[in-house]
Amino acid sequence: MREMQEDTIAALATPFGESAVSVVRISGPAALDIAEKILRPRGRTAVKEWKSHSLYLAEVWDAEGKEKLDEALAAVMRAPRSYTGEDVVEIHGHGGRLVCQEVLNAVLDAGARLAAPGEFTRRAFLNGKMDLVQAEAVADLIRARSDAARRLALRQMEGRLSEKLERFKERLVGVAAAMEAAIDFPEEGLEIDEDWLSPLEEASFLLGRILEGARGGRTVREGIRVVIIGRPNVGKSSLWNALIGEDRAIVTDIPGTTRDVLEEEVTIRGVPLRLADTAGIREAVDLVERIGVEKTREMLRRGQVVVVVLDAAEGFQAEDRLIVELAEGLPRVIAVNKTDLTEQRITEEELKRVFPGEPLHWISVKEGWGIDEVKEAILQKALDGLGVEENEWLVSNARQERALRKVQECLDSAIAALRSQMPLECVQVDLREGLTALGEVTGEALDEQVIDRIFSDFCIGK
Repeated sequence: MREMQEDTIAALATPFGESAVSVVRISGPAALDIAEKILRPRGRTAVKEWKSHSLYLAEVWDAEGKEKLDEALAAVMRAPRSYTGEDVVEIHGHGGRLVCQEVLNAVLDAGARLAAPGEFTRRAFLNGKMDLVQAEAVADLIRARSDAARRLALRQMEGRLSEKLERFKERLVGVAAAMEAAIDFPEEGLEIDEDWLSPLEEASFLLGRILEGARGGRTVREGIRVVIIGRPNVGKSSLWNALIGEDRAIVTDIPGTTRDVLEEEVTIRGVPLRLADTAGIREAVDLVERIGVEKTREMLRRGQVVVVVLDAAEGFQAEDRLIVELAEGLPRVIAVNKTDLTEQRITEEELKRVFPGEPLHWISVKEGWGIDEVKEAILQKALDGLGVEENEWLVSNARQERALRKVQECLDSAIAALRSQMPLECVQVDLREGLTALGEVTGEALDEQVIDRIFSDFCIGK
């Protein structure tokens, strides 16, 4: 699978549109030949004699040499010291819509093929410049919507997770090789090693810890869904507006104003939060409101953190108790609103009985009291126990997580077989399946269709 490609590809590596600079990237065995056809260096050094990883000033001409298209800086990156592991040429020209398209057309007319989405990174993977975890991290880095997601993608792109998985693999291979020797050479008198169980149990425990962190990886990558619920007119929409920093939700004194779920993404201390404002939960008075309440219940089932908003002026009511029951078992933040009003019917003692051991946040959205504390409480609930910052084992996508769960199943099956003193051949079957599943994480054991699907999600030019 990992071999140099026969054709040469090209694409615009910067967004199409007006900008200061546009970059056309060429990669493949004919990259230097194509560059020589369309580039006329200002100096005396021919394109094929340029030093690797150095910039040169050149004119860009069409493939037939009839028309000058642009003036650019160009660089050659010779194989294997390039992103793709092949000869790469980059042309850094002016960023107008027409000029960058004309330069790309000249490259294609000179013999290159337009690259498919993610094909440059795919070639880097196929040529052994990176494994699949690192390749997927490239896409994650480009799409990162928060500092935490960026840092996680960068750690994986640097190969930190890959290095740990490689050491994990070496441990399993060592046990599998020893078992293989005992099976294949019985005449040598190799005995079953009672210590084989210990490294397998340690590996299974470690893998369990990795999979526990998978939720943290997905959280950082995809964002945390935060659902704001409460009775009508307790200030849910006002709190939502305050948390997102703009007046998007309609706020009135009329109960049941919010009829649909409104969502907005904000970033708090580098972590993306997907805040959902919901319809107030009560006995709906019309069909539209009933639909809104049902959407609220559905959103609750998908929520990762729930903000329960109560009204300090009206006291704790029967509808509040229903809301508390709906949010039972979910990470909750309790926000008691309208504390600016003189008359308050709700008491701290009453709420402590309803929410034993849970912090209460006394706020006034109208006056802006306690909003920052609610933000911090949401973030703390969302990240509690995830260990996002210090955990280098974080798995950030579902494909990697599925493969690792398969590894753990195989490990646990091998451990059970060893404890039951089953034939070593049975244990070996489980270990081989586990190693194959581990190879799926890094891309050593994936079929072409899966690889095609992964790289098709990349942007063209990367």
